[in-house]
Amino acid sequence: MAQIKSAASTGFLSRLYFVGMPHDYERNEICDALLKYLPSNAQKFSGVGLDIKALTDHIQSNSLFGGEPVALIEDAEKIPKGALQNLLPLTYGYLILASKGKSILSDLAEKEGIVLDLLNEKPWEKEKRIQSQLEIKVRSTGKTIAPDALALLLERQDLDAGLLEREIDKLICYSGDRLQIQAADVLAISTSSRTFALWQTAESLIWEGTGIADEAHFHSLIPALRAQLQLGLKISSLLSLNASRDEWTKALPKVFPKTLEKRTSQAQRLGINYFTRGLVELFDIELKSRTGATQYGALLDLFRIKLATHAR
Repeated sequence: MAQIKSAASTGFLSRLYFVGMPHDYERNEICDALLKYLPSNAQKFSGVGLDIKALTDHIQSNSLFGGEPVALIEDAEKIPKGALQNLLPLTYGYLILASKGKSILSDLAEKEGIVLDLLNEKPWEKEKRIQSQLEIKVRSTGKTIAPDALALLLERQDLDAGLLEREIDKLICYSGDRLQIQAADVLAISTSSRTFALWQTAESLIWEGTGIADEAHFHSLIPALRAQLQLGLKISSLLSLNASRDEWTKALPKVFPKTLEKRTSQAQRLGINYFTRGLVELFDIELKSRTGATQYGALLDLFRIKLATHAR
C-alpha cells in the first residue's frame, strides 16, 4: 500500500492494479483500501462469466458525479485469456483485478500497473507480515505489545489475519489504561482456536506418540493425522532417494526450516514403514467410523497401538 499512498500524494495513480491473495478477508481489505484512493464511481464485476461489454461500457463512460470510472473484478483468475485485450492498456478509468488463485493477468498487470501478489507466500513470510501488521495496529492506539505476548497469541491462534485482528482489538480494550499488552492478557481473554489444537494433537500423536485426542473431534482430527503421516512419508522418501537440496525445496515448499530439520531427524528414527503403514491404519479406523463404529475413543486408541508397532 506504500506505493499507492506515494502515488496518491503526487497526484498520480496507476490505472491498473492486480491484488492476488488467497484469503477473502485480506484481499477485500486491500481492495477497499485501494477504492479509498480512487474516484468514487466504482462498480463490481465477477470474473466468472464476465460481461465484457458491460465492463467496457462502464470504464468508457463519464460519471454523472464527476471523476473517472473504477471497475473492480472479483475472481479475476476466472477471466478467460485474451478477454481484456481490447480494453488494455487503459487510457481512461481504473481497473482492479482481485484474484484468489493464479492468474495469467498478473504478468500483464506487472507491465502496465501495480501488482500485490501474495498467492505463493510462504507460511513463515505470512506470519512475519501479519505479525508486523498487528504491531502497527497496536502502536496506532498509543500502546505496545510485549514480544512474548505477541508470540503467545500467534501460537494459540490460526494464522488468519481477520481472526488475529479481532483478538488484538479485544486485547487493546482489555488492557485499559496500561500502555503495554502483556502475555498475561493473552492468557486471560484469548482462547486457542480449535484448528490449532487439533493440529498440535495430530503432531504429538504421529511424531511423539503422545497426546490425548478428544473423541468428540474424531472426524476433524483424521485429516490432520493424515497430513502429518503424508509429510513423514514424503520426508522419508526424500531421505531414501538421497535427494538434492533443490528436490527438498520443491517437495516441501511450505515447511518451516526449523520444523523440517526436526521432522527429518524424527523420520530417520521412525522409518518409512511407520508412515506407510500409518496411512493404512488411519484409513482402517476412518472406514470403521463410517460403517457403524461409534466408539471413537476406542478407534483412536487402536490406531495409536497399531502405529506404535510399526516404529523402528
